[in-house]
Amino acid sequence: MTPSAPPEYNVTNQDYTRRDHFRSDVSAIIDIHAHVTRTRPTGDGAEPTLDQADTMMAVASEFGIHRIVTMCAADDIAPLRERFGNRLIFNGSIAKKNADAPDDDAYRVLDQFLTSGVRLLKFWSAPRGRERGLVVDAPWRIEAARRARAAGVRIVMVHIADPDRWFSTVYADSAKFGTKPEQYAGLCRMLEAFPDLTWIAAHMGGDPEHPDHLQELIEHYPNLRFDTSAAKWQIREVSAHRDAVRALICRYPERFLFGSDLVTRHGLAREHYVSRYWCHRTLWESELQVRSPIADGDYVPGADGSATPLLQGLDLPGDVLDKVYRENAAKLLDSRDADS
Repeated sequence: MTPSAPPEYNVTNQDYTRRDHFRSDVSAIIDIHAHVTRTRPTGDGAEPTLDQADTMMAVASEFGIHRIVTMCAADDIAPLRERFGNRLIFNGSIAKKNADAPDDDAYRVLDQFLTSGVRLLKFWSAPRGRERGLVVDAPWRIEAARRARAAGVRIVMVHIADPDRWFSTVYADSAKFGTKPEQYAGLCRMLEAFPDLTWIAAHMGGDPEHPDHLQELIEHYPNLRFDTSAAKWQIREVSAHRDAVRALICRYPERFLFGSDLVTRHGLAREHYVSRYWCHRTLWESELQVRSPIADGDYVPGADGSATPLLQGLDLPGDVLDKVYRENAAKLLDSRDADS
């Protein structure tokens, strides 16, 4: 009998109960970037459930995650809030189905989110969204930011770029998708147009491969922050640039926020959520060096033929880690709300 392939969440047979490398004084982490949603079983007429949300929230608690900022459909907010109370804070993703859709479609979505009490907005602006008109500084997004600001929203999260490797594979057609450096022009325009808003560039600004570029952005734009989300990407690239990324975070500890980018999906094993939180905490707070237990299709094996990248812990200093894990997010979300 052919042996079955290992699950994507543990291709190295890592013992996730091994947590002696975690800091004992870490608690009340705020995950600024996640997707806790209702999920739908396959099949016609299937009703959405909170089963996966229950699983992810339980795992989050196990790993010291006190609160989660989640992106979900507007219709999911009420049932999620009823189940989890103030453990969840809501982030509304503002988009249109295609470039020809009327701007009012986006404004109706915005109004739904504002009525539901979202605290943040999300502008997903990856290169693959260009054909749908999802550029960060599209006129309808500028107007959405204005309306949200008038309603009291003060934080906008942006997905602005993708891994370097994708620009030689998925985005090889630069005439269609643009180069990676070109992705940042619109973000810079928005940072300048809305200096009174705090902008969070997701996934280490979409550029953990280039800590020097992140430093340039930090020095030019005081209203810009980065979150640490996307496990496979950060494991691969932060580890590969460990010393430079560590030095950058230590120089500007107030500009980074912990995030996971974990997404609830129907049928996921509990260990899927465990693997991501285990790796995130290992990466930022420990000095452990292990092969990543998570399958990574973007990793190019080196001479040793390893199937996954090396995870090299940054071992951030305690005061820096406190800011990244909790204090920075608490200040943004306001201390009253974050501590409740």
